[in-house]
Amino acid sequence: MDPVVLREMRARFVGMAGEYAERLGERREHIILKRDHSLRVHALAAKIVARESIAPPAPYLAAALVHDIGRFSQFERFGTYRDDQSVDHGEEGADFLREGDFLSAFEPQVRDCIILAVRLHNKREVPLDMDPLSRALCNVVRDADKLDIVPVVLAKLSAPAPQDPVVTLGLMDEPEAWTELVAEAVADGESPAYGELRYINDFKLLLASWGPKLVHGASRRIFSGRGYLDSLFDLLPKTERFSGLKSCLAGHLER
Repeated sequence: MDPVVLREMRARFVGMAGEYAERLGERREHIILKRDHSLRVHALAAKIVARESIAPPAPYLAAALVHDIGRFSQFERFGTYRDDQSVDHGEEGADFLREGDFLSAFEPQVRDCIILAVRLHNKREVPLDMDPLSRALCNVVRDADKLDIVPVVLAKLSAPAPQDPVVTLGLMDEPEAWTELVAEAVADGESPAYGELRYINDFKLLLASWGPKLVHGASRRIFSGRGYLDSLFDLLPKTERFSGLKSCLAGHLER
């Protein structure tokens, strides 16, 4: 695909975000947050496909760009990014792409695979019977998405200002509290469900659990090289429980 087509797609995406931001006025901050997140995920996907020698790159870069396109209408309608309190943003984005011409530069079969990747990118698990291209697209998008969510949340958690309830999902901010069920899931090598989170510390554990579960070696190396595991556990209580969890995750991250 001509690189110009992808540049035009990025420009259209940025313009769309700008329209939402203008309508929302004082609430525009969280539209800009998702716009910038999507552009960074797009760039991370480019790194992953290059380092993993995945070709052709265009479907992966397009899927990464539009993976959160459903977030704009979600936030405009509900004022939250919690899917369990509003709509499933993957489904919302896939429906938007299915009904529109945003992906018209791609062949119908490839376009369908991109839309499926958008629909499934936020699910806790993806189906085992996906076609190879949809699965490959989904894996890259899910990896790149997680690699950007972690530093976005870390920046908010490290800021001296009060916690942003949109970014921290409205979870309770009790510095020494966590949900043992969440810690047990992480210890078992699982990623907790969002519905199981009660405290901001639970959210930190969820983010930490993502590292070893990244599909591509290039993705795990980025997670490790940027020190995300250390940064997350620096913000958790200094207990033997969390020290053990960190060691366990670090070991699996280096697989």
